[in-house]
Amino acid sequence: MTRIRSVTAAVEKLAPVGAARGYAGLDTPVFVRCRVETEDGLAGTGVTGRFLAEEVAALLSRMGEALNGEDARSIEAIRTRLTARFNPRSATGVFVSALSALDMALWDLRARALGEPLWRLLGGARTAVPCYATVGLPGYEEAELVAVCRNAIDAGFVGAKMLVAAGGRGVEEDARRVRAVRHAIGPKPLLMLDANCGMNVATARRLALMVEECDIAWFEEPVLHNDLEALATLRRATRIPIAAGQMVQSMAWFREALARGAVDWLQPNAAFCGGISATLRILALAEAHGTPVAHAGGWDIANAAVMAGHAAGGLLEMHGAQLALRSRLTEDMVPEGGLMHMPDRPGIGFAFRET
Repeated sequence: MTRIRSVTAAVEKLAPVGAARGYAGLDTPVFVRCRVETEDGLAGTGVTGRFLAEEVAALLSRMGEALNGEDARSIEAIRTRLTARFNPRSATGVFVSALSALDMALWDLRARALGEPLWRLLGGARTAVPCYATVGLPGYEEAELVAVCRNAIDAGFVGAKMLVAAGGRGVEEDARRVRAVRHAIGPKPLLMLDANCGMNVATARRLALMVEECDIAWFEEPVLHNDLEALATLRRATRIPIAAGQMVQSMAWFREALARGAVDWLQPNAAFCGGISATLRILALAEAHGTPVAHAGGWDIANAAVMAGHAAGGLLEMHGAQLALRSRLTEDMVPEGGLMHMPDRPGIGFAFRET
């Protein structure tokens, strides 16, 4: 593994999941795949999510031109050089999304070149990661919602997550659905709520107060824009733990979220926050503040290695809206009994079927 020969990017789309209708994440099936090849024939793969996918792919092509002939092992130097050239004012958005996919591909490449699984290269803290299932999609009527959440628990997942503030439902209906799920799965499994930044503070507080007795593990991204002051205000107003960060791209946001006491759970996602390198930094911040981490935002395969490798890594989300992804892979990781067991093969753990 030596010099970079090419960086290519492609915008791809998966089949949408019907139960995701009425959900702010309807563009979830769109993603960008990045592939880095070296002069000696090795290749690494990275992914990023759906936002401005065409623009992200175009920027990755320009990054590839800038990196032609560079040493693929120098991940930190590459990040510094690309930031100085393409993002000198530390903006987020397209640049961080592109960097996320590129950084991930470089780590995959490094692990493959060394003949090691990435999770072990990152520290090997654990050989398996407990998983929760995001199956409570808004397209389900209450009986269907209850059934899919109960099935997830029966399959061994440590918890189930359901969407609120979606599908045109009001607070009262959301609260009724939450109570129905908790009753169905019993008191022991974790139950999480996710509003996808869909509420103002007053509405989020109202829902939280209505379902506090349901022992909610966390209320994820409850307020508009992941505003830190609003998150801190809500956290003071409810006993339900607050979680956020799955698509945040600013290291300063994560620092401030911890310093200001705005969250109980931190949720970085390597496909969005700047790649494996950025996730390692965020995990270190969380560890220093004594704050637990749980992956969220899809792309379990892209986050499993870092959640297993770093001692501060936490729960892994298995998102029902990304089930179609599995058919695109030649290398995959699939949870068994609610645990994602880390593979011994070299690399990040997944690889796309080339067409």
